[in-house]
Amino acid sequence: MTGTNAYFFLLSIKWLNFGRRLLEFQFPSREDTSPQALQQIEEVMVYTYTKYMDLMDTIFFVLRKKESHLTFLHLYHHFMVPILTWLTMKFAPTCPPIAIFALLNTPVHTMMYSYYALSALGPTVHRFLWWKRYITVAQILQFVLFLSYAIISAFLSTGYPSVIY
Repeated sequence: MTGTNAYFFLLSIKWLNFGRRLLEFQFPSREDTSPQALQQIEEVMVYTYTKYMDLMDTIFFVLRKKESHLTFLHLYHHFMVPILTWLTMKFAPTCPPIAIFALLNTPVHTMMYSYYALSALGPTVHRFLWWKRYITVAQILQFVLFLSYAIISAFLSTGYPSVIY
């Protein structure tokens, strides 16, 4: 999962066209069948599958009663992200917010899974794992950045379908 998240971090940079799409608030066309759009949809779908793997990881923590690994933030994140990524894939798989989420989320998961892998090597490695608290700081920073982007995006977005009752 460490390598997978590092890979999707690089892909998210590509999806955002090296940052050029960060301020693109127009809803992407659902009729875009260009090779680039289709490739991005495939890549985002595989990224979505990794979110289900993260959810399974969390479920295994719960089943093994590893409460020390679980926080409200961890549970909320790993239960909500699969739902939100599924919704994104259903309605707007090429929209910039999914790429921004991946850009912010994958470095945190790379750090987190690296930490888990190293801590599994035993007590001889534990003295090198002083950076655990920075994972939590990175998670909170990721949440604040994405929430800020979402709020700004909500005001500046155009062309997104509206919900009509």
